[in-house]
Amino acid sequence: MTIALPSLASFWEDFRTRWYFKFTLPACKEASLHGIKLDISALSSLMKNHILQGRYEYQERLLARRCLSCHDVVLELGGAIGYIGLYCRKIIGVRHHLTVEANPRTIEMMCRNYALNYLKPQVVHAAAAAADGQLRLDIGGEFWENSIVTRSAAENQITVPAHSLRSLVAMLPEPPTALICDIEGAEEQLDFTQLPASVTKIIIELHPAIIGAEVVEGIVRNLHALGFRTDSVEENTWLFRR
Repeated sequence: MTIALPSLASFWEDFRTRWYFKFTLPACKEASLHGIKLDISALSSLMKNHILQGRYEYQERLLARRCLSCHDVVLELGGAIGYIGLYCRKIIGVRHHLTVEANPRTIEMMCRNYALNYLKPQVVHAAAAAADGQLRLDIGGEFWENSIVTRSAAENQITVPAHSLRSLVAMLPEPPTALICDIEGAEEQLDFTQLPASVTKIIIELHPAIIGAEVVEGIVRNLHALGFRTDSVEENTWLFRR
């Protein structure tokens, strides 16, 4: 019987990959992504690699660049570590940008990234929801997995303020023209009828793996009924205009 042995090239490729994830990535503290400086010191090697390879928030950035301008007023739901907000403000130069983020630890990372880019975030600590109140947020796992629709052990949950779209819009200094939304499945709980007529563009990541394909289809139908049309789709991130 012949036993196939791995080639020397395969051995070294595997060695380099293991070394990269075990030693190289943990040592990385900062990164630059399309003109935005990011503090990545507290992130996992998986997320660091995602950023360094240029894949982080690729779809949202692409659609933001395609449809936003310096005249836009943006309401962003799910600010995460601040990358899309920074891109909107520093690269596109939107007139105003308000970020809504539920996890206080993620807000800390966001503030560090804004400071690296000599800006200060306009951020609301809350979860976007159907109505004002409080919600339980699942903060288990990576920061992008934070969600109000998934459930893990109690020690991985915190209570956070919840604000409706109507309440969040009222916090802006002028009517918003664009909505950016990436809230890990909680989009199913939003009442999009609360958006003012001034909102003509929506960039939203939909999560069929979390809320199911039928719910996603229902969200799309509801937005179409409100006068939005599907402009383009990048993987699960949609651009709607009206």
